[in-house]
Amino acid sequence: MGLERSPAVLVSLGLLILGLCVGCGEPPPLDLSLLTGEPCEPPCWQGLTPGMSTHEEVNEFIRTSRFVNPKTLHLSDFRRADGQRVGVSIWWRSTVGGGRGSNNFTVEGGVLKDITMYPDYDLALGRLIDRYGPPEKYIASRPISGPLYYEVTLFYPTHGFTVDLVLPYEDGTLQPESRVASVWYFRAAPLERFMELRYEAGGYGGPPDDLLGSLRDWQGYGPIELE
Repeated sequence: MGLERSPAVLVSLGLLILGLCVGCGEPPPLDLSLLTGEPCEPPCWQGLTPGMSTHEEVNEFIRTSRFVNPKTLHLSDFRRADGQRVGVSIWWRSTVGGGRGSNNFTVEGGVLKDITMYPDYDLALGRLIDRYGPPEKYIASRPISGPLYYEVTLFYPTHGFTVDLVLPYEDGTLQPESRVASVWYFRAAPLERFMELRYEAGGYGGPPDDLLGSLRDWQGYGPIELE
């Protein structure tokens, strides 16, 4: 069954296809902003800030940014667990094309809610910790079926972001060279409120209090502790 798009999504898609050749012919840029803080610090990403930037500003970025590969653009309704449509999700891949998944802007109530980015380069965990220090907490788990691997999320709530790593099942250790798979930007907040916001955004499947109890203190590099 094909995706049924709302009129708002169709209008947004029509707007976004305008001006898609801006920057054609120029070398694709590599996004190093998480390490450099340029042009802005998290939770801001390339001038877009969750909780502040408007839907119009997101559309303008998509239309004009050299980071966006227009051929990969896809829009869908953003829905809560009860099926109610509350916003729009904008999916895209970068012009460099080195990320492991599709980047995403989620817009709700006319405001950018969160950003998911897949780095186009080997972002080593050690470089991230050198810049931001150790995470406030982390959580690790493994799937109950399918390919065996470990999923690890490091929390930087007061900076407004988390990072996800995927570790081989046969080597469940965090090392300075471990690669960051994705970065999730949200409004900066103390840990307890950040977890509530993450839960409201559909990031985890349990109540915030239960999730807080599953978090682990950072013990440095080495074997991970599962939830």
